[in-house]
Amino acid sequence: MAQLLSGGAPLRGRAGMELVVRPFRFREAAAFWGVRHDPELAFRLHALLGGTPAYLEMSGGSGPAGVAEFDRWVQRRLLNPASAMFREGGLLLREEPSIADPTSYSATLSAISAGNHRRSEIAAALGRPSSALAHLLAGLEDIGLIEHIDDALRGKRSVYRIAEPVVRLHQLVIQRHEAELVAGRAERVWKANADTVASQIYGAHFEDLARQWCFEHASPDTLGGVASTVRPTELPCREHRRGHELDVVVTESVSFAADRIIAIGEAKGTEAPVDVAQLERLEHLRGLLPSGKVGALPKLLLFGRSGFSSALARLADRRPDVELVDLGRLYGGA
Repeated sequence: MAQLLSGGAPLRGRAGMELVVRPFRFREAAAFWGVRHDPELAFRLHALLGGTPAYLEMSGGSGPAGVAEFDRWVQRRLLNPASAMFREGGLLLREEPSIADPTSYSATLSAISAGNHRRSEIAAALGRPSSALAHLLAGLEDIGLIEHIDDALRGKRSVYRIAEPVVRLHQLVIQRHEAELVAGRAERVWKANADTVASQIYGAHFEDLARQWCFEHASPDTLGGVASTVRPTELPCREHRRGHELDVVVTESVSFAADRIIAIGEAKGTEAPVDVAQLERLEHLRGLLPSGKVGALPKLLLFGRSGFSSALARLADRRPDVELVDLGRLYGGA
């Protein structure tokens, strides 16, 4: 439709309004699928399918009744060659008119899906120089399949992430095992890729939702201020002689003053509860923040998909600078 109104097209200049229809956010998607009462199920569905409303009908018109039925539902509705969703992740790229060579773009999506988020990492995975990636990354970003996120402390160290979860599922599972899936081995493929799904799909998606929650839903009391930006970063550490990745850095913009970091956070999408060791690591990282970007002591945010140990919960109750955010709070709290 955009091509009818641009360039030398006959209808150029005739558009009176550009209506951008975006996918549902994660809370809206949970309500749309009717799973708001089950945050774990809502999270898994959003991690695999995102917020596109049409995917509910394309997945049979209903989601799984509960977490116990989720794996079987995935095998029947997403990994089944007879399902409308089976090739959706690939069609989003191949049917885009602006993409002349889908192969190179698909390889770039595969590299990012596999955990190569920096330009240099993507280039190494593809065996190309970094300078040759500009048009590929720009093209994928223009059609909304990836997004680039600036580093919270160093703007030039951007990372690239998959913006459409169904593409990530296609690249990591469906495309790699298409022959087996066509042969009817969906159960075996899903079980064999459990670690990949847990780390590269659920883990990465939980980090994204943690940042989104901070920006859209967290209260000023929770963050110690109002979030202007929420981004990841990597902090150099002389003690450990390496960099430490930090999932969440919440920055507040103040009029006539430099931006200041008001909270930092760690997101754990694993099936094990978050323990005291993660809080100790976060305290260590707080000490590595540049002093010029910190005003009051930043809050410490711990996001746990599977909750928190009793020891950590007791400790957090006594610490006004610590906030624990589980899936229930992610989907229904501030």
